[in-house]
Amino acid sequence: MGQHSPIIAVTRNLNLQNDSQTGIRLGIKTLLRSHLLYALIAVGLFWQACGTAKPIDSPRTTPSENNHVQGLSSGAMAAPVLNGKTLLFRNSQGTLEVTAVSDDVIRVHFTRVSSFEPGDSYAVVDSGPVDVDPKVDVGPDSTTMQTPALKVTVRQNPLRISFADLAGDSLDEDDPDHGMTFNDNGYSVSKRLPEDEHVYGFGEKNGRLDKRGWNLGGYNYVMWNTDTYMHDAATDPLYVSVPFYMSLRQGKAHGVFLDSTWRSFFDVGHDHPGLLTFGAAGGDLDYYFINGPDPKQVIERYTALTGRMPLPPLWSLGYNQCRYSYYPESRVREIANTFREKKIPADVIWLDIDYQDNYKPFTWNHDRFPDPKKMISDLKAEHFRLVCIVDPHPKMQKGYEPYDEGIRGDYFVKSANGSVYQGPVWPSHAKDNPGPSVFPDFSNPAARKWWGQLYRGLMDDGIAGIWNDMDEPSVFDTPSGTMPVSVVFENDGQPATGNQMHNVNGQLMSRATFDGLSQLRPDTRPFVLTRSSFAGGQRYAALWTGDSTSDWSSLRQSLAMLLGLGLSGFPFVGSDIGGFVGAPSAELYTRWLQFGVFSPFMRSHSDSGSPSKEPWMFGYSDEAINKRAIELRYELLPYIYNVMDQAAETGVPALRPLLMDFSKDEHVAAIDDEFLFGDDLLVAPVLHEGATQRDIYLPAGDWYDYWTGERVAGGQTIHAPVTLDSIPMYVRGGGFIFRQPVIQSTDEMPGNTLDVLAAPAKEAEASLYEDDGKSLGYQNGSFMKRDFHQISNAQKTTIEISDPEGSYRPAKRDLIVELWMASKPSNISFETGKKLSQQTALPELTTDATTNALSGWSFASGLLTVKCPDNFTATKLTIEHNSSQ
Repeated sequence: MGQHSPIIAVTRNLNLQNDSQTGIRLGIKTLLRSHLLYALIAVGLFWQACGTAKPIDSPRTTPSENNHVQGLSSGAMAAPVLNGKTLLFRNSQGTLEVTAVSDDVIRVHFTRVSSFEPGDSYAVVDSGPVDVDPKVDVGPDSTTMQTPALKVTVRQNPLRISFADLAGDSLDEDDPDHGMTFNDNGYSVSKRLPEDEHVYGFGEKNGRLDKRGWNLGGYNYVMWNTDTYMHDAATDPLYVSVPFYMSLRQGKAHGVFLDSTWRSFFDVGHDHPGLLTFGAAGGDLDYYFINGPDPKQVIERYTALTGRMPLPPLWSLGYNQCRYSYYPESRVREIANTFREKKIPADVIWLDIDYQDNYKPFTWNHDRFPDPKKMISDLKAEHFRLVCIVDPHPKMQKGYEPYDEGIRGDYFVKSANGSVYQGPVWPSHAKDNPGPSVFPDFSNPAARKWWGQLYRGLMDDGIAGIWNDMDEPSVFDTPSGTMPVSVVFENDGQPATGNQMHNVNGQLMSRATFDGLSQLRPDTRPFVLTRSSFAGGQRYAALWTGDSTSDWSSLRQSLAMLLGLGLSGFPFVGSDIGGFVGAPSAELYTRWLQFGVFSPFMRSHSDSGSPSKEPWMFGYSDEAINKRAIELRYELLPYIYNVMDQAAETGVPALRPLLMDFSKDEHVAAIDDEFLFGDDLLVAPVLHEGATQRDIYLPAGDWYDYWTGERVAGGQTIHAPVTLDSIPMYVRGGGFIFRQPVIQSTDEMPGNTLDVLAAPAKEAEASLYEDDGKSLGYQNGSFMKRDFHQISNAQKTTIEISDPEGSYRPAKRDLIVELWMASKPSNISFETGKKLSQQTALPELTTDATTNALSGWSFASGLLTVKCPDNFTATKLTIEHNSSQ
């Protein structure tokens, strides 16, 4: 849900000169708060940082006007000093550290002062000491640092840094003519950009997945979180800033993460062809080079640096239904009843701001919702969870408890003169007694803790999760759409202005909410959804892409954007199905819903001025197709939960571009209209109106049509006919797809049959992760993980399931194994138990009899179905082939 203020949030012309005189005011303010030491530091640093800053113009012109202005002088750096795993360089312009964080990660940190100021990163997590012992060779003109994976060369005159593998092949290098340059308090770094290099990431950005664009035109992006109502493919910046990118060239990948919360820019060969240039308006230059060479390794190492998504509650992976807004209570109950009457699976109903008393966070409108606790309890009995929105703009009103407490605790953002900053957001549009809002300072640990405890009332009422919106932060009726950059944040005892803190506000709100829910429900996994965030925000919240429009281009853009977010460390993402603003056609809604089956976060949502977007709103025939799509989501939930666990463990997203698994295939480098979901499932959603055919590129290897089992050779583009109910899906040869029968909510999963679809291969393996789906017990070993192994030859195929790891065991259930085969097998036997010593022949059954039998097998239309009890112990199926097969 986004703002409907007459002035849409725009920050492209943000003038940093607004802050040119805030250093002294900041010092006075902090003195008044008795933080004398911090005041003195702040006055000096911010007078230096803000006093001579120049305007930063449109993101399409920023780099060309501000880059390459003043480089380091000739002979800029003397020979370094080696301090453990860090090379330390100094000259009159500042201090440079080049640090081997690990064998594959190098940190480059330059500050304009003689030593580095203390301060923690909001993005980088402390993973503890790493055993790395680089070899260093200091020469008169250059210095090299070598790890077991990388060779880093620092030229000292002029200062230039390059990264190569141990074979000597260049991976990344500063441009010889530009390198690092400085402009007043800002800086830029220019990297060489070969024509055959592909660039991905940058978080929530529009455009093609490959940021080289068409014909190497390149994109130019700004990192400045912005409320962008009705954004389209040309809109930049958006709600989320992730200053990270991954480059891929000739099958080798590496990443670069700029650890800066300041307004920053990235020019991918747009204004300066042949250069990838990035920089920021202030602060230290601080970036990490992250080696691959496999793209998955880059993402794993980046997320090891910035943190990974926590394992989500299972219910959050079901179907979610939202509108701005569902009210009164009778309407919420009607929505829930309609889902159950029509037997359309769903888990969550969402409440937007109209459930509140005049848009005040942590309140209920009791005229619309007279007994929230009873309503939530009744919905829970029907297996629905309720998630509600909470925005970061408590009303400035004495007697309103969050405001009074925030004033007493000094928890709100300050104006440059030391007064509490106030601005118009939703409470200023209230029907009764409208007024301005104040804004929690989430950079203050005490304020975060206080804010987290404010959720107690909603949790006591039974709310299952929290939706944070407007957290860029959005402010109405201002030219920038947000706070002035002169506002002052506590910044954990090191006061800073909005220039430095704006981009991290949403991430810190997510943190406050996540930590608060964790304290209030210590044995339950928190669920938080946010619109705004920063690098590392995946540690606290899922993310959706905000106020999209109901058109076909927005659907296509949503796919590319979600893929880019996954490559930027955010695996738990989704877009508003049908588009937030506008009225989708029945066909567009269906196609978006079919893509939504594979969005990690699956939610339909609509604006208050748009028609409702429930699955039954488009007529009976479309309703049946939409219902089947949602049923597919629930059938695949064991597989979906499994790959989301893998994302939580490794950082590699469930929804991923083909280049993640086929990096050496140049055909996939620019593909952003199909994707892999997990390791084994390729999906090519239909994204164009009126389509009757879908061109699909299948990488090398065997692929099997998910719906028919037909084998298709990879390494080619196929032309698949499609109808409105088509979702083209292909299983990789040897892939294991874990499924279940259709259910109406995730509460019905315990005891449900586990269906394992195995695509043929000579040898293949996969693992399946399960737990209770709601508690934190998995952190202490209460989970079940089993390995599945297929071996096949002309005589037989065996499917082996390992003895489980972990202490958790699901409810008693059946196990079905399905395998596509050319002909009917001659015999099937079943072994179970740790020793696998007793082999039992399984009876052949008719297809219908397999459903009710305790065990047995059937074969029809090329699909073998084997049923037996799931004993949660080592199991082996042996399938003997007919000699003619």
